[in-house]
Amino acid sequence: LKSDPRRTSSSAPVDPAMYLTVAAAVLSQTTPSDWNRALRLALADLSDTGRKGVQVAPQWNAKVNGLQGTGGYLSSYDGDYYYDSINQRSKQAIVTPIKLFSAHDVQRTETLSKNQSGLNVNLTLGQGTDTVCKAIEEPYNDLFGWTQYAQPNGTMVVSGQSCDVWFISVPTANLSTCLRADGAPLLYNQSLAGYLKKMSMEFSNHTIGPAPESVFAPSDACAHHYPTTPCATDGKTTLDVYRIHSAAEPRELQGRNVGDSLGDMAFVCAQGAEESYGNSLVSYWQVDVDAAFGQYGYCLYVGGTNKCYGGTGTQVGRESAMGLDGGEKLGQCSNNSRVGSWFSIPDDGECKDGQEIGQNCSWGNAKRIRTVNASCILHDRGLLDMCEKEIGHAPFAKSAEIFAKALSTNDPTQGGCPDIGEEEFDLVSVLI
Repeated sequence: LKSDPRRTSSSAPVDPAMYLTVAAAVLSQTTPSDWNRALRLALADLSDTGRKGVQVAPQWNAKVNGLQGTGGYLSSYDGDYYYDSINQRSKQAIVTPIKLFSAHDVQRTETLSKNQSGLNVNLTLGQGTDTVCKAIEEPYNDLFGWTQYAQPNGTMVVSGQSCDVWFISVPTANLSTCLRADGAPLLYNQSLAGYLKKMSMEFSNHTIGPAPESVFAPSDACAHHYPTTPCATDGKTTLDVYRIHSAAEPRELQGRNVGDSLGDMAFVCAQGAEESYGNSLVSYWQVDVDAAFGQYGYCLYVGGTNKCYGGTGTQVGRESAMGLDGGEKLGQCSNNSRVGSWFSIPDDGECKDGQEIGQNCSWGNAKRIRTVNASCILHDRGLLDMCEKEIGHAPFAKSAEIFAKALSTNDPTQGGCPDIGEEEFDLVSVLI
C-alpha cells in the first residue's frame, strides 16, 4: 500500500489519497472518498447476511466531537453534523487543531455530500473569503446505512443519556453506534481495514427534524469559485520534489501528489511517521512546470489508474502543507516558506514531444534523480530526532535539510543515503 494518505499507489485496488492527514491535518482532511470506499466494501460484506437491524432517526443535526486517525495517531475535531436520509444528504463542518507547526494552527473543513449526479461531494477548506473548494464525483454513502444489518449489544450511558448499542463486525470493518429511544445517535465508532483505521464521533445538543434548506446549499467557494483560476505568473520553473511510496509503485509522476522538502515534513515529522513510513521508499524528482499553478488536487488510484480530482484542469496544482501557511487560496500562489508546498501532477497536463510547457500543457521533462529507503533518512541520518526538536516551531528547516541531503548524494559523509538501483528496486517490488 502507499505510504501516506495524500498520495496513491497503483499497486493496490484502493489506495487512500490525501486529506485530513498523518498529523492532525492529513487526518482531519481525509477525503470523503477514502471513508466511502471502505464503507462500501463493508456494506458489500453485509448484503447477504439477512439481518434486520435498526434505523437511525431520518433527519437530525447535532454538535459533534470526533477523533480519527491511522497508525498510532488520533486527531480531534469539533463542529456540527447534519443528517438527512430522506433526501440522501449530509453535511459536516469541523475545526481541527493542528499542533505540528505551532500551537495556534487550526484547519476548517466543510464536507457536503448528496446523492445526485455530477460533483456531489463538495469539500470546502479554509475560512472567510480565502476558502477553496474541492469537488469530487463519488457514489453517495450514508454514514449510518449499515445499521439496517446491525445487531443489538446491550445499553450504555453517554453524557447522562441512556442509549442502545448496535454493531456489526465483518472482515473489512467493525462499526458500532449507540442510539437514543428517538433514534438519535450519541456515539459512532468505526474501525476499517487498510490505511485509514479509526474514527469515533460523539453527538450532543440534538435537534430532531429537518434542518433549514440553506444548510445544504453549496459554499460560496464551491458554487462560484471552483476551480480557482491559475496564478497570474508567466514562464516555467524547475521543481525539486519528493514522494514517499511503496516499492511496487511505478516510477512515474503522472496523476500523483508530491511535495518539496519542507512540505514533506508534514508527513515525516508527524506523530506515527515511523510506523507509517519506516518500510517505504522515498524518491527525489526534478520536473519542469508552468509557474501558473492551479489549485491542489487529490490524486487517487481509482478504476485501475491514477487521476487527480479537485484541481484546476490540467494545471500543476500547489497548496501549502495542510493549507496552513496563510497564503492566498491555501498557498496556491505563495512560496509557503513556513510549512512548505504540496503539488498535484495531473496526467492530462503532461507535455508530449514537441509541446512547450505553458502551451496547452503544464509539465514535462520529469527525471527521477534518486530513490532511497525511508528508514535510512528517518534513523541513520537522524531525521526523527531532529523532528522532535523542531515540532511546534515551524519552519522545520534543519529537518528539511537532512531530508534533502539524504536524497542528493549517496555519500554518507555528506549526509547521503545509499541509492536503490534498478535491479534492487525490481527485486523489492517482486518481494512485496
